[in-house]
Amino acid sequence: MKNLWLKLTALTVSLVMVLSGCSNSAQEQTAANEPVNSPPSQSSDAEPAAPVFADATIVLGGYRDPGRGIADPYFTNINLYVWEPLIALSDDGEPTPCLATKWEMSEDAKVWTFSLRKGVSFSDGVPFNADAVLANFDRYTKLGVASSTFFSFNAEALYPGLQSVEKIDDYTVSLTFDTPIPMLPYLVVNWGCGMFSPECYNPDTGEFKEFCVGTGPFIIAAHKPEESLILERNANYYGEPAKAKSIEIRVIPDHETRMAALRAGEIQGVYDNNAIQPLSAKELVDTGNFTASAALSANIHYMGVNTSNYPFSDVRMRQALSMMIDRQVMVDQIYQGYGKPIAHLLSPLSGFYEDIPVTYDPAAAKAVAAEVLQGQSPVIRFYSISNYKTDAELIASYMTELGLTPQLEILESAALTEAQKSGNYDIVMAFKGMNNYDPRTMLYSWMATGGDMNKSYGTYYSNPDVDALFDKLDGIYDLAERGKIYKQLQEICAEELPCIPLYAVTTLVVSSNDITGYNARFTGVTLADVRWAS
Repeated sequence: MKNLWLKLTALTVSLVMVLSGCSNSAQEQTAANEPVNSPPSQSSDAEPAAPVFADATIVLGGYRDPGRGIADPYFTNINLYVWEPLIALSDDGEPTPCLATKWEMSEDAKVWTFSLRKGVSFSDGVPFNADAVLANFDRYTKLGVASSTFFSFNAEALYPGLQSVEKIDDYTVSLTFDTPIPMLPYLVVNWGCGMFSPECYNPDTGEFKEFCVGTGPFIIAAHKPEESLILERNANYYGEPAKAKSIEIRVIPDHETRMAALRAGEIQGVYDNNAIQPLSAKELVDTGNFTASAALSANIHYMGVNTSNYPFSDVRMRQALSMMIDRQVMVDQIYQGYGKPIAHLLSPLSGFYEDIPVTYDPAAAKAVAAEVLQGQSPVIRFYSISNYKTDAELIASYMTELGLTPQLEILESAALTEAQKSGNYDIVMAFKGMNNYDPRTMLYSWMATGGDMNKSYGTYYSNPDVDALFDKLDGIYDLAERGKIYKQLQEICAEELPCIPLYAVTTLVVSSNDITGYNARFTGVTLADVRWAS
């Protein structure tokens, strides 16, 4: 287990940032007097051109209600650095100060007190203070449950049993709950506590009037829905200013079109998860004109298993298939080494992650499978979307070696989801991110009898001992003691395999050598550090 969380065993969590700003660690490490560069083709007196990046998907929230405004609760991906949360996430998977400089939990874990950063304003000039925080919590209540292009927002799930939000003074607020919430910072980190100017949303609905307005190093200058947006430097940002005066991000859904645009110099890089295939990244870097950057992300790839169907109703068959898969070969061959084999379903990005060794033993796998199958060769309904076609084909070959008869079908995403929800499958290829960083949330989904993934996506795993461990967590407030239970759950997950984990994948980005400062983080990129190379 990581040692980081051991530092948090006291009831008081007081994390004070050494440097101003909370957008990303790379930005904080850049000297304040470093010049903002113009593109190489222009003189220093000319207006700098905007570096251009391409994403595979929509980077702005697309949910709109005619006549009411923009319903997406975030409007932009947090990685565009337009808005900031009270609590951010470090690259080590721990809550870290942002607009809140420290927080303290009461002895009964029902009251949390937050100290707010001073000297901060939203980009529209509205002060960030306790009144703004109270207004944002009122917005959370109005939003309730809200769909998003990114993560859905559910106020009750994020702040279960919240009774009141009170202003202690201009830069101190307290949250009071009717039940203990010892993991609150992990629940709300990043997406659960975004702060927006009260002037930019409808006070009756919480929906944005035009753009979201935050406290980050960029503001939204213009956008064309599903096509592009222009970011401009926030001249009033309290921390290290963005290096580029403006940045353009375009939506280019097709991978080959993005690659062609990179080679032609039409764009300077690709943005966010799944924007480039690992083999394409290697090919571009090999030309000498591009740079790749990768960082372990919160996303894991796994195989969803219908544990109610033979032969995977027998835990030994799940174990046999897991032992048969050479995860490192898959990471090396399919993902060019960008990934980490995993033995259970908690992301390595979690501060509570247990690095349990992955077992690869084809001889033992075949012996165990033979015990289960007894000469039979059952047909396995094996579904995947096209993104994981290569992974699925290799796994199908492993199944055949075990004596199974896989019938692999590549489905559209909606069809695969329907098959899962109806239980009309045996194995599916899938991936999962982390909605929040409380380990209970992610493990509960797959392992508890009533977990969302278990119940709604047809895995049907149930273990009374596991359910009892989740119940036990409700009475434990000390993080070190909770960590012991998280450890037990991860060990059970690796042994009983309610789903079969494969590997954690990286955020992989590639950029032209015409720019610098473009590096991958666990989610997104160091966009505020981007500048022309000369």
